[in-house]
Amino acid sequence: MKKFRVVLTDYRYESIQPFYDVYDKEADIEFVPMQLHDKADIMRETEYADAVMCHFEQLDEDVIKNLKNCKVIARSAVGIDNIDLRAASGMRIPVANVPDYCFEEVSNHAMLLLLCCAKKMKVLERAAADGSWDYAAAKPVGALRYKTLGLVGCGNIARCIVPKAKAFGLEVIGYDPYLPGEVFEKCGIERIEDLDGLLARSDFVNIQLHHTAETDKMVNADFLRKMKPTAYLINTARGGLVDEAALAGAVRDGVIAGAGLDVLSSETVPADHPLLGLENIVVTPHAAWYTEEAMYTLLTSAAAEVVRVLRGQPLKHQVNKF
Repeated sequence: MKKFRVVLTDYRYESIQPFYDVYDKEADIEFVPMQLHDKADIMRETEYADAVMCHFEQLDEDVIKNLKNCKVIARSAVGIDNIDLRAASGMRIPVANVPDYCFEEVSNHAMLLLLCCAKKMKVLERAAADGSWDYAAAKPVGALRYKTLGLVGCGNIARCIVPKAKAFGLEVIGYDPYLPGEVFEKCGIERIEDLDGLLARSDFVNIQLHHTAETDKMVNADFLRKMKPTAYLINTARGGLVDEAALAGAVRDGVIAGAGLDVLSSETVPADHPLLGLENIVVTPHAAWYTEEAMYTLLTSAAAEVVRVLRGQPLKHQVNKF
């Protein structure tokens, strides 16, 4: 029996057993996990693959145009920046991602960062560790109740934040010109028609947007000056949304109170990065998405998309259109 050949170009997961949990149920699918980091190797091993999965390596125009049998490209992630969508569409190869595996995890992490900022957790932790044991090191700390959380972007993750924020007594307002008004009403978000108005009212500003040419470094010096000097920025979306030099300067100069960040513009962060040394900025290493359950769902969902296409079924999440 001829088997479909599914090539995984690369991965950095501790275990890829979840992929096998899907593919081992399919007698006519051969799953071939590899660690290919040279473009020539990628082109050779994927040329006659029936499906291609990737993690971080680039599937550029050359790689995609070299595919002879490929019926689907799948990435076990939300972002698809490393896949040339135009080339894939030109070859009529559907591209799938997994955009829905960690809504709860990321929204929980956004609230974690908000609470750490509000209670000045870095300062309090240091006061405990150095033996001073003085709550006053964090003064002043205000109550959360009746403060305002402003959501810039009101997609699925942002909407998951809403009931959690309201449980702490926060009022929630939102700006998203692409969503109809009934979505705001249904989710209990007060709709704000202009971004400047949201920034002027918010005590916490949560950014939940895709990183595009339009949104690149949208959190710049002008954006930060429009926030309250007592406000905090929260970003669990994409590091490229923020001008990091402008943010570091704004926090140092008291333009805003601080920030909670799970993402920076690069995944390789030097120890002397300007945002890491500021006590009013909490930084976590792109961990918002992670729980063991989310990891399992991420990998099995990507593999399931491949199986759907090989079975002649439509994708659940197709990124490109043709």
